[in-house]
Amino acid sequence: MSLENSNHVKKVLVVEDSALMGRQISNILNSAPDLTVIGRARDGLEALNMVEEFKPDVITMDVEMPRMNGITALKHVMMKYCIPTVMISALTTEGATTTFDALKFGAIDVIAKPSQREDESLEAQQADIVAKVRRAAEIRTGRARYIRIATNLSAYAKQGRGKPEATSRFIGIGAGTGGYYSLLRIIPALPASFEHVLIANILIASRYIEPFVNYLDAHSEIPVKAVRGFVTLEKGVCYIYSYQDRLIVEKDGNDEVKLDLADAGHHNDAYKEAIVDKLFESLAKTVGNRAVAVVLTGPGYAGARGLLEVRRSGGIGVVQDINNCMDPSMPIAVLEKGAVEKILPDYLMADFLLSLK
Repeated sequence: MSLENSNHVKKVLVVEDSALMGRQISNILNSAPDLTVIGRARDGLEALNMVEEFKPDVITMDVEMPRMNGITALKHVMMKYCIPTVMISALTTEGATTTFDALKFGAIDVIAKPSQREDESLEAQQADIVAKVRRAAEIRTGRARYIRIATNLSAYAKQGRGKPEATSRFIGIGAGTGGYYSLLRIIPALPASFEHVLIANILIASRYIEPFVNYLDAHSEIPVKAVRGFVTLEKGVCYIYSYQDRLIVEKDGNDEVKLDLADAGHHNDAYKEAIVDKLFESLAKTVGNRAVAVVLTGPGYAGARGLLEVRRSGGIGVVQDINNCMDPSMPIAVLEKGAVEKILPDYLMADFLLSLK
């Protein structure tokens, strides 16, 4: 299939210092009829020159390379070219700091290099690489951009500011595939003056919550906390928990909103779908028209039923723009119910949250 005769074929630049691994990644991508590798670069400097020459639709980038490493090259690509980039590296495993760094600086997704592993077959790994590169190539250019995140934080920014006001909003967020990426564009963009409450559920295992929360907290002006056990909510704080945990939002005898978290005990697909709905439904029941439901990128239909309950209670429903999603299934499921008030790309979500009254 030639590029001249097929406009839907996406051009891929592979950046990898190992010739053997570069050939392996190229062969995997060339096996897909809608992807073609138009060049291979051995380091970040060569990659930047080849971007100018070949103008790829999407880039795969290693991290450890001579002359210029992948993270530095990624920064240049995002600032100058805004080309969707997927990091493929032995260092970009789930929960790793390098993974969060790559996403912070604009990588659309991260993938571990293909290898012989007990937990996943080589064929499954190859299919995952093709799927993620294919999806990254579909994201419109302006949506894959480098976001600056402040790290010069005051002590005040890391403190809770007491119980929520009568006018405070309680914002529930549901995120699946691509959730790391989207939350890194929303939470760090909120200023220390933010006074609503954020509660985010993300489709990752409980063991990865702590490293992600620590990373987000270190790069955000508002405090970010992992939900552990019983929590009295404070305004201006973001609380994050895993799909593997059961969360209850309720009021105590003093009319203060609390979170109670426990291990759910089972994690089948139906349960995963229901977790975000339960968050939204409990917010609708507990705080009524002060609830905001935000559905981000992810698989299945999680959040669709719960967001409808938030809207029925007088609250606000928001979904991520499907052109900005690694997996648009969750937003599409919500849109099909017709209960959405706002459709926004992730990088405009923080502005919207700040505008809430």
